[in-house]
Amino acid sequence: MGTILKTLKFYNWLDSLPKGVQNEIFNLMTERTLSDGEALFHIGEESNELYQIITGKIKCNMYSHDGKEVVISTLLSGETFGEQGLLDGLTRATNTYSVGVSLVKVLNKKYFSQLCIKHPEINAQLIVMFSHRMRMAFEINTDNLTLPLRQRLFRCLHRIVVSLSATPTVDNALSVDISHDELARMVGASRQNVSKELKQMERDGLLTIQYGKMVINNLQALEKEYYASN
Repeated sequence: MGTILKTLKFYNWLDSLPKGVQNEIFNLMTERTLSDGEALFHIGEESNELYQIITGKIKCNMYSHDGKEVVISTLLSGETFGEQGLLDGLTRATNTYSVGVSLVKVLNKKYFSQLCIKHPEINAQLIVMFSHRMRMAFEINTDNLTLPLRQRLFRCLHRIVVSLSATPTVDNALSVDISHDELARMVGASRQNVSKELKQMERDGLLTIQYGKMVINNLQALEKEYYASN
């Protein structure tokens, strides 16, 4: 099994803490609603909050010198982000934007620092999470450098399904809310080439393309392709 499948849940380190510590953290968090395209922070800004996504998606990106967008990751419901800047004191390394309407929990740096001193288990969980994020980033980078586009798409879609961003349909297929543009940025390919590969997957009966989403018709085939790429 690839590293990615073993590590997805570590993006939500809060749920690994004892219930009492979780409750203490949640009691200090506020909620913030973001409209589509609204930014939480930009590259170079001070790091003064961490976040957990309640609903929606958050895109982390940066731009090349010629203005081309590079998507670093798309974070989903339950996942946390923004912790690194609170620990190392450095400014933000990426931009973050809401994809659609999103609701996030927010913890201020002052409370975070107090909680880390009071509860050493927070630091222990953060170390594990950062380690797994590094492994995940290495695997995704390796995919994009070594695999053909079809395999990259299979693995990307499988990661999204495993991370619980897919919802069952009436006939127990899995619906994934993602556009061709988003997938193209995630796998480092052009939208035209991604659309071509997805159309072939649709002809093969693996998925059905709908507006702004894809329905995975054959999860077993998706898993087979995932493991075949390891």
